[in-house]
Amino acid sequence: MSAEHCFTTSGSTGAPRQWWRSVAQMEREAALILRRWAPEVQEILAFAPASHSYGMILGEVGARVMNARLQACSLEQQRLPLLDGQGPCVILAIASTWCLLPALLGRLAPRRQVLVLHSASMLPPGALATVRQHAGPQVRFVELLGSTETGAMAYRELDVRSDAEQPWTLLDDVALLCLPGQPAALAVSSPRIARAQGQARPAPSHHCDDQVLALDERRFQWLGRASSLIKVNGLRLDLARLAGELSARLGCPALACVAVPDALRGEAFEVLYSDAALTERAVLEAFTELPPGHPRPVAVRGLANLPLSATGKPQPWAATPAVKEYTHEPR
Repeated sequence: MSAEHCFTTSGSTGAPRQWWRSVAQMEREAALILRRWAPEVQEILAFAPASHSYGMILGEVGARVMNARLQACSLEQQRLPLLDGQGPCVILAIASTWCLLPALLGRLAPRRQVLVLHSASMLPPGALATVRQHAGPQVRFVELLGSTETGAMAYRELDVRSDAEQPWTLLDDVALLCLPGQPAALAVSSPRIARAQGQARPAPSHHCDDQVLALDERRFQWLGRASSLIKVNGLRLDLARLAGELSARLGCPALACVAVPDALRGEAFEVLYSDAALTERAVLEAFTELPPGHPRPVAVRGLANLPLSATGKPQPWAATPAVKEYTHEPR
């Protein structure tokens, strides 16, 4: 591996951006996380692709740092893990992994200690039910919040008492630059911030798209992503969370809710999906299962193709230039 590795992300308009992370930064991050929660790991089952910073750092680099066996897994490419290993193992989960997790844990937990790490997206609906069913001495769950630009910033350990509003705690080498007590853009300093293309060295700090409420110097509540938060008739709506709920209800991974301007409401949204078996009527009917008064889309559009990212998140900006990209993909 060369001294630096380039990761490419899409910006809010869809224009690709390149970020360079040094091998030393990646090794530091892998050691910081894996030595804390899985110091004796023997095997890593990586569902996060190596093209993504999360999959590269905690998969390929993590396996080398910890001298562990690595299995590159993918539901999308039908590469399921072999479960013949011994000793503690780590599962690098992305959203699609959670449909397989109960079966995996049912086979692994009776004979091996398992750490489930999740990053690269919001927890899918039903994930906390899996946590409550399996969390215990043999199985631990840790959710990471980070970005390609910053690396992993914060974590929360999930157990039977966890809920969606559980606060996040900074990793040891990250400092919070937000003042407690009022919502603000998440700003951090860290020695693991990536070097932007054209810069001679990494910036010492970074302002993220995440909106947070700092509770103290080390903890915060995550409120959403600025690029996916809108207000419809005064009601705050998280489009990424809504898209996740609709996707789960309809069984359609290629579904996105995107913000559009609206002369009457100021802000509005439309639903894009790509699934030949799904109809616009079925999408609209899914809204009847939401609480009364929940905002409705101004349009529902079926597309021939709604591209997915490496971690399975819809990329609406790539389908049409007429919509603003939103993404809940922090890694």
